[in-house]
Amino acid sequence: MTPSHEERRREAALRSALRRQILSGVEMVDEVEARRLLGLATTDPAWSSSLQDRIIRFRIAGRWSFPAFQFDPSNRRLYPGLAKIVAAARAAGWSEFRLLNWMMRPHLDFDGVPADALQDRDEEVLEAFLRDSEPDRHG
Repeated sequence: MTPSHEERRREAALRSALRRQILSGVEMVDEVEARRLLGLATTDPAWSSSLQDRIIRFRIAGRWSFPAFQFDPSNRRLYPGLAKIVAAARAAGWSEFRLLNWMMRPHLDFDGVPADALQDRDEEVLEAFLRDSEPDRHG
């Protein structure tokens, strides 16, 4: 049986509310600030497309926003392990919202959230993600 129009509308509203809730708990930077954090010129039009496979970003009110935790401001780069985590999430079929939610929830492997561990434990964050993203196998 296919869902009715009302059921689809309700599901879409719930997804939208969940996305707003996930995004509300995350410090975000806009495109100008992201470029500054990476030491890039503000006039390079291709910068976003060159990063899109290695970064988490969201379209909010028509503009790109980026979770601040993925930037290493002292070295003007993305944290090195982030690209592997993003690639693993995409390979596992995870949306950016699901990955962001995972990165911002307390995790038993860390003294806090995985996003905070990216700074100095990015390989451990990747290992934890790979374990958590494995499909359940029931035998």
